Amino acid sequence: MNTMIDPSARPAPRDYYAEAINQASLTLLAMSLEPNLRLSLIGRVIAAVESRGGCVDDLWLIKQDLDAALDDIADVVTQILLVALRERLPGIADEIDEAFGDRLRNMLHVMAQPLPTI
Repeated sequence: MNTMIDPSARPAPRDYYAEAINQASLTLLAMSLEPNLRLSLIGRVIAAVESRGGCVDDLWLIKQDLDAALDDIADVVTQILLVALRERLPGIADEIDEAFGDRLRNMLHVMAQPLPTI
């Protein structure tokens, strides 16, 4: 099962968004081994928002677009981890699916609070 967003499955304007979401998701997963990747993750989140057209004057991020990107990143990461967990511990993954995704979303939104939004 492919848990990544397939850039080829979207119309052309969304190709960069799917790629940015996938890169941010992988960076977030890599942070479990290399915590100093936070700035890289923030850059990838900003790239995802920009690819949605959610940037004004190259400075302000549109909050709605930022929230959507963070939720998409959380969804992709949750799916990647659940697939891996299901292979190791069938049955357990379903129990933590929603709670983990909610916590991950909350963490991402807290991390993004310092970003300038309108």
